[in-house]
Amino acid sequence: MFRYGVVGVMASLVHWLVSYWVFKTFQTPYLVAHSIGFFSGLLPAYFGHYFFSFKDNRQHKQLFPKFFLVSFLAFFIHEAGAFFLVDKFKLDYSSIVLPVLVILVPVFTFLLNRFWVFSDKE
Repeated sequence: MFRYGVVGVMASLVHWLVSYWVFKTFQTPYLVAHSIGFFSGLLPAYFGHYFFSFKDNRQHKQLFPKFFLVSFLAFFIHEAGAFFLVDKFKLDYSSIVLPVLVILVPVFTFLLNRFWVFSDKE
């Protein structure tokens, strides 16, 4: 769990920094900035979990599609959550919504990654 957290913090930091930078620098819509940030953290997350968190040695073609599916589901939760919290609840994207999503969604993805993607049971 600790190693997953280290990788998750690193990937979330990439996500957060890129999202924030794109949002503030280019004044892009928050959903576009959030998407760019999310996908910027995808490969660091995968390789961090592959080599460090779960220390897997199976082929990437076996694991990455499942990891991508979990990540895409997380992306959907991020985008829907951002839309819902910003547009419906009128919460500030950069100070409230982004931190909340970057903290809560990884708990969900940990469970899927641990018990499905990188599970020892095939």
